[in-house]
Amino acid sequence: MNNDDFSSVIERLDLYSMLRDVVRNLWAIILAAAAVAMIVNMNVRSDFQSTYSTTATFVVTSKTSSNYAYSNLSAASSMADSFTNILNSRLLRKKVCEDLGISSFNARTSANVIQGTNLMTLQVTADSPWNTYRIIRSIMKNIGGLTQYVSDDMVMEVLQEPPVPTGADASFSAFNQTREAFLVAFFVVALAFMYLSYMKATIKSEKDMEDKLDAKSLGMVYYDPTYRSLGALLRREKNRHIITDIAAPFEFVERYKKISANISAKAQQSGARIILVTSLREHEGKSTVSANLALSLAQQSYSVLLIDGDMRRPTQNHVFLKAKDKLQHSLVDLLQGKASMAEALRYDAERGIRLLLNDRNYPNSTDIVSSPMMEKLLNVASKHFDYVIVDSPPMSLMADAEVLADRADLSVLVVRYDHSLAPELNDAIDSLRDCRAEFAGCVLNEVQTMPGMRHTVGGYGGYGRYSHYRRYGDYNAYGHYATQNEDSGSERKNRSERRDSGNSRSRSGSASPRSGSRSAVRSGREKKNSAPADAAMPEISGETENQGGEQV
Repeated sequence: MNNDDFSSVIERLDLYSMLRDVVRNLWAIILAAAAVAMIVNMNVRSDFQSTYSTTATFVVTSKTSSNYAYSNLSAASSMADSFTNILNSRLLRKKVCEDLGISSFNARTSANVIQGTNLMTLQVTADSPWNTYRIIRSIMKNIGGLTQYVSDDMVMEVLQEPPVPTGADASFSAFNQTREAFLVAFFVVALAFMYLSYMKATIKSEKDMEDKLDAKSLGMVYYDPTYRSLGALLRREKNRHIITDIAAPFEFVERYKKISANISAKAQQSGARIILVTSLREHEGKSTVSANLALSLAQQSYSVLLIDGDMRRPTQNHVFLKAKDKLQHSLVDLLQGKASMAEALRYDAERGIRLLLNDRNYPNSTDIVSSPMMEKLLNVASKHFDYVIVDSPPMSLMADAEVLADRADLSVLVVRYDHSLAPELNDAIDSLRDCRAEFAGCVLNEVQTMPGMRHTVGGYGGYGRYSHYRRYGDYNAYGHYATQNEDSGSERKNRSERRDSGNSRSRSGSASPRSGSRSAVRSGREKKNSAPADAAMPEISGETENQGGEQV
């Protein structure tokens, strides 16, 4: 492996995802380690053989010596040496086997002198208490006939008879071996899971998107916890994950500004107004990305309409409506003719965007989004707003996303960190490319890292000693100053008109909605439409008549 390959491996290492996979599979790792430990324990127990010992004590004396004490000690020492040779002799072992009727002598024998005395001990060790006792008794029976070959002057008398062993010589314990086997197995299996996590074909970084996906990265967003503090958890105050939240982290807000800038630049190149945001699977954060994309564009003084096109599991109503608010008329009511445009279209004055929301599950959502009324709605909206953001259902669940992609101008795929496999994501990207909307790229969402390993926007590392200003605080989305500095509809309209007039003076020529600069597209739209960008949208109905590009 050369240096470039090694650097690539190090760059791809995602310690957080590897440790998370280990924790998620901790039960499997413990079970595998326990199984290995049990196998080792059983093997050790099967190899272990308990032994039992018994001892007989003899008094050794000399028959003829005048120095009684000295001769007895000398006789005991001499007898012990000779006795050991006798015990290990083939003759004695043969006599014991014949006496007991066994085929082999499976015992250990030893003879020792008790220091400073004329006492000698005979010890026999065998595999069972009864065998041990029988063997020592047989030795004591046959030893007398053999000692005469050693010395006729020494006499051996039994001082203590050998007892039957009542317990093994040593208690068995395989604890140390079992513990070591468990720890080694745990470590090896954990390393195996970390390796599998490293090799898993999911997206964990923007580098992964470049290497594994056939798509451009539009940016990434770090994970924002559901509860930002212990107090919020106790109060059950969930984080809504929107950039206009007063407690939104600075890094979180800046990431979405970068993403909206990339998408806006792509839209300006192609004159796109209807932007579809989707994902491959559920819970990848597409609704959060849609909402924050709309809010970020609105903060740049664009007129923005956010449409909740996920009619199976609508989410935007939970983001933008307060708990006590109730949605009177939904997007589906508008499309089915049960509500007028004025009734269904909501204006969020605090955040400066307009909304078409849903609050119920519609099983026939595919029929609704593929209806002519939906197409008319998007056509009308694209003429009255700078951007129309459509939050669509996941692609893996239903065909709604592809239907909406055929009616949008630009599509964006949200990819959750370490969630979906790259081959499946590439299939989804190919499906979006086959639709009418131009595919802009992917947004990597909910990226998680080890503490202190985040790459901040612009690489300023938390802005050094100013990092304690990482939240906007009272000034977040202009905080409590938003009420006194909130633009009215007319101010927003005037600002938009001034910007458009300046752009139209600085550029000559015209552009089609699919090509040309963003200013030319907006300038052409203003000339064709008598209503300004933030004016009320006209009604849509089953019968239409084109007059100067407007729906009537």
